[in-house]
Formats: sequence, structure tokens, C-alpha cells
Amino acid sequence: MAYKGNNIVDGYIFKSIKEAERARKELDSINKIKSEIDINNGDKMEQLYTKLVDKRCYVTPIGINFLHEMREYIINELCIYDLPPVPVTSLVKTQAPDGVDLNKFEKLKEELDKERTLRKKITIFLVAFLAIIIGMFFIIVTNDNLGYFNAEEKVLDKYSAWQERLESWEDELNEREEILNNME
Repeated sequence: MAYKGNNIVDGYIFKSIKEAERARKELDSINKIKSEIDINNGDKMEQLYTKLVDKRCYVTPIGINFLHEMREYIINELCIYDLPPVPVTSLVKTQAPDGVDLNKFEKLKEELDKERTLRKKITIFLVAFLAIIIGMFFIIVTNDNLGYFNAEEKVLDKYSAWQERLESWEDELNEREEILNNME
């Protein structure tokens, strides 16, 4: 399968055109360094390597590979062992999408995390609140002794019972009064 495209540089395929352009610039810089440096002068090789590592000039796999090869050459051929290691940065975690400032991207990620946390808390609150409301309705439906809901029926029942007793007493009194009136 033949690979072609703007994202391929020196056998490496990059995620974006921006990364590929960075790799092309690094490759041009590497070729310039290779053409100008005396590889037998150990001091200059060591100084150049240290300067490139300290400034973190290369971040793509092409540049990192060059630094590694340069380090191995200095150690193995020129016998200089006191060299700093090749710095490697993680492109996956710190890489923002194309056209987005990395600082803004990090701030947006933090805000998104805060909003997700807030959404979880609100969801938990709403579920708890809904459970309480459902529990209250369950109590209302199943409990017959609730004061406010059955109060009118209870008062009417009591009043009708009193009314019946009063009417029966009145009837008895009327009968007694008639008996007393008949006796006189």
C-alpha cells in the first residue's frame, strides 16, 4: 500500500498538517547541521548536542531520533559519556486541536470537568428529591389517618352522628311532653 499525503515526512505519518510542517522544519535543520558540523571534533559535537537538548529544539520523532543518534555517536565514537538524556515530550496529552491555543484548550478542559462534576451533583440531588416526592405520595395514598385530607369527611361523619342523637333525644322529649300534657 503506497502512502502519500501532506502529513508524511521522512517515513513518519503525522496527525495533522501543522505537525508535519514542524517535522519538515526540523528535518531541514537536521540536514543543515549534518552538512556543516565536523563529526570528528568531539567538543563541538558535545556543545551542539547539549545546546539542542537544553533548548528543546526538536520535539517530533524525526528530531528526537536525530538527537538520539547524535548522542549514541558521541558516546560510542568520541567516548564522551557525560551527556544529558534526550528529552521526549508527550504529544498526546498536551496537544490541542489544530488552531487552538494550548492554554485556552487546557482552561476549556478544566471548565468542562467542572461542569461534568456539577451535572453529576445536580443529577444526584434531583434523583433524591424525586424519591422523596414519590415517598410522600405513597404515604398519602396508603395512610387513612391523615388529618388534612380526611378531615372534612370525619367532621361530617361526627356531625351527622350528633344530629341523629339530638333528633332522637328531641323525639323522646316531645313524647314525654305530650304524655305530661295529656296527664294534666
